[in-house]
Amino acid sequence: MNKTMNEIFMLQYRIKRYQAMGNGPMCQALNGKLLKLLAKQNVTM
Repeated sequence: MNKTMNEIFMLQYRIKRYQAMGNGPMCQALNGKLLKLLAKQNVTM
């Protein structure tokens, strides 16, 4: 679970960085990964 949380925080950080740079397509790709991780986490809880 701790590994998953670290991945979630890292993806959130990367999304914010890409938003700041104005890279929309990369933000969307990372948001997709983030949503999959969150859904997976909610299923296991």
